[in-house]
Amino acid sequence: MVKRSKATDLLVLLVAAATPVAGQNVGPNTAAEAVGPTMEGLYISPKNGQNARQMWSDRYACSDWAKSQSGVDPTKSTEAPTSDARRDAYRRAMAVCLESHGYSVSYAPPPSVSASQPPAPAAAPPGPRVLVRQYTPPPQGFQYHPLRAQIEGGYTVPAGSEGIGLDGGWNAGLGLTWFPTSVIPLGLRVDGSFSRFNETSRSVGEASQSLNTPVSFGHENIYGGDLDAEFDLPIGSSIREYFFGGVGQYREQTTFKQLSSRGYCYYFCGAYVTNVEQSTSRWLNSWNAGLGFEFATEDPASFFIEARYQHIGSADSRTEFVPIRVGIRF
Repeated sequence: MVKRSKATDLLVLLVAAATPVAGQNVGPNTAAEAVGPTMEGLYISPKNGQNARQMWSDRYACSDWAKSQSGVDPTKSTEAPTSDARRDAYRRAMAVCLESHGYSVSYAPPPSVSASQPPAPAAAPPGPRVLVRQYTPPPQGFQYHPLRAQIEGGYTVPAGSEGIGLDGGWNAGLGLTWFPTSVIPLGLRVDGSFSRFNETSRSVGEASQSLNTPVSFGHENIYGGDLDAEFDLPIGSSIREYFFGGVGQYREQTTFKQLSSRGYCYYFCGAYVTNVEQSTSRWLNSWNAGLGFEFATEDPASFFIEARYQHIGSADSRTEFVPIRVGIRF
């Protein structure tokens, strides 16, 4: 027995698929005629006036899909013998795909129109029923979810007079966003956040003078929450800009510490840290406003980056800073 190469088999398949049936008009815009039997044993008739070129393209695409569904490649003659069930699965997958592209598919030739010949007998069932899984692509872009959670964190820049006493610091937070309806892109969000700043050398020096004791370093913690309104503006199917603002309450905790060395050395000289002063403010009213950009990933998750201006306290005694955050919503 002569074994054909894979390249020869592929060439035969392509020539057979591209060769029109005898008498068929092969003009690029002329409706294709019925073909069959094909290599798969199918009889195919276009139902929507597809031309020959479109019919060949659809057959080629459906052949690839049928291979992925059944694991059978009829062009590979050197493969191990394939069971009837697997070949049948390939034929069924091919038929399902072609029907979805607007073709009439059968396993037997169409009945003769001649009155002198009896109708052809019905084809026997091709074998056990095989379920062909229909591929459903995941949804793209933003999908509506009324309630979403978020995790965020980033860098905080002191603003106004706070830049004299505090260095930039880090922040972290959690939040919930609620949009009552998908028709109006207006919702409410609740955020809780914590920010940490180191005192500047100038602030440490002033603390040493006011406390009349050496101060080595210090830090300030600001923690609280905000209730904001958020308005979304879509830029594309996977990107949107949003604006938000609202009110909240925060507390400020300031700590100054002293680094002292021990009065003796035994193999090594150690040091210890003591609190010189620690004070915590009452809950202070605040307001904020900001904007951000959100990028859809795999539904329901998304990635965002935002910045806001935060104002805590009264006009006479206030704390101002700008937290810049990145986070994930889900």
